[in-house]
Amino acid sequence: MKRITLLVIAMFIGLVSFGQNEKKDLLEIYYFHRTERCLTCNAIEDGVRATLNSYKKEVAKGDLIFQSINIEEDRENQIVKDYEIESPTLLFIYNKKGDRKFVDLTEDAFSYARPNPAKFKKVLKGKINDFFR
Repeated sequence: MKRITLLVIAMFIGLVSFGQNEKKDLLEIYYFHRTERCLTCNAIEDGVRATLNSYKKEVAKGDLIFQSINIEEDRENQIVKDYEIESPTLLFIYNKKGDRKFVDLTEDAFSYARPNPAKFKKVLKGKINDFFR
């Protein structure tokens, strides 16, 4: 009886450990900015936030996260250090099946956020949809 109990406990611990080690697919979106922001910088963040309204389910489940990080006030932020961020940057990080892929959308963000917000949102949705396919 003791052997069966120990076996059941060992199997339970193994299953719990396995579930914790399994990496969840996650899309991280980071917008790094300075304290003083121009109209385009504000439009970038507004465009990302507006686009994410179409992905409320993914955000609620934790499959999609967005953070706006002030690189001047938060210099000690590990993400800022890891990616050596020194200027405004829009970065998507695809975490899928244990692999990480970085997509820098800074050029698109500055090109379209103000003059063509519809195109900017289309680019964002395309990159988000690419991840969830």
